[in-house]
Amino acid sequence: MKKTIGIIGGGNMGEALIKGLVEKKLFSPSKIFVCEADIKRAQKLKDKYCIVIGDLDTVIARSSTVILAVKPQDMENVLSQIKDQDKLFISIAAGLTTKFFEKKLGGKARVVRAMPNMPALIGEGMTAICNGRYATSTDVHEAGRILTAVGGCLGVEEKYMDAVTAVSGSGPAYVFLFVEQWIAAAISLGLNETDAQNLVYETLVGSAHLLRLTGSPACELRAKVTSKGGTTEAAMKVFFKGNALGKLMKDALSAAKKRSKELAK
Repeated sequence: MKKTIGIIGGGNMGEALIKGLVEKKLFSPSKIFVCEADIKRAQKLKDKYCIVIGDLDTVIARSSTVILAVKPQDMENVLSQIKDQDKLFISIAAGLTTKFFEKKLGGKARVVRAMPNMPALIGEGMTAICNGRYATSTDVHEAGRILTAVGGCLGVEEKYMDAVTAVSGSGPAYVFLFVEQWIAAAISLGLNETDAQNLVYETLVGSAHLLRLTGSPACELRAKVTSKGGTTEAAMKVFFKGNALGKLMKDALSAAKKRSKELAK
């Protein structure tokens, strides 16, 4: 079988993958098969991306690689209907282990587990992947190639996936919370909401690009902008007081990691 791809679930992340695969020409639309329970949603995806829609059996049968993009609570029902295990299965469901899929699919199902994050919706996500017991190095390479459709990709051992979930999976929420509080603080200084948003957003984007393009450690860039006796130093002293920010971040990520482990049970 020539390389074809099936996507089970056409929600936000499923559509992000379709969009990325088509735009980056990783698969032609005629080689992308999608199963989506919502008929109107399925038709919308077909009209927008010219992909092929079908029922679960058809999509599985016609795909050499299958992405499982349904909600974790719906996954067991979907897996119970899959009879053909001679595929590469890529799961993007949070918390579900490769052992879970291998058990439900039976045989020697080749499974790669992936943890993308929200910026994948605009093609700028970060996805961590790990292989199951029967997935080959070729399978992992193919999964990585596919997932570059929505951003960067990093291979890790499965024992680190709960930490990945805490760091990058939940990470966008940490950024949004910090920005939310940053804007509120700017408004408290007398700026109007529009100006506060513009100043914060552009500073955030520019700083992120600076980190990526220079490759410099964050601590070095922070030191460069923190002049002795200056305004930035005054702010930094507040942030570093009692290491409250560092402790808060560690506690938050630990809580997210713990919850990820709980969801996997």
